[in-house]
Amino acid sequence: MREQCDEEEAAVANMTAGDLGLKPDSGRAKDLYGWFLASLLFGRPVQQEVSAATWRVLVKHGLTSPGRFAEYDREGLRALLDEGHYARIDYVMTDELHEVMHRVKSEHGSVSQLVKRAGSRAELKATMLERKGVGPKTADIFLREVPDSVIGSATA
Repeated sequence: MREQCDEEEAAVANMTAGDLGLKPDSGRAKDLYGWFLASLLFGRPVQQEVSAATWRVLVKHGLTSPGRFAEYDREGLRALLDEGHYARIDYVMTDELHEVMHRVKSEHGSVSQLVKRAGSRAELKATMLERKGVGPKTADIFLREVPDSVIGSATA
């Protein structure tokens, strides 16, 4: 059993933003948001193929910014997670996606602003960890693809 967990962790560690067609190192809002959403999915004990498929379903259905999550109620979002076969913890994930995206939207406006207004990598990680649904693994997955040159790069 532990060997299977190690293999799953290694597989997640190998998944990159590029595998999803994203370039968060570019600093583009679309790529930062996309990788943030993917990181939320990959940070859970779910196979990476399922997480990637679910990410694609969410994007296909227009969940392309934190504010778009408000357009889906619990059952509607759960159905999208199920469409991606992210069924094992779908209700937990539904609630946490709603909460995380609501807080990002209300407190920062966007994932891009969350990243670009952070004073440092440590500050960004601490801010991320304040959100229910974002644990150390999720934060680490996200941050490994976001260079220091993008963090804190907001212009006045």
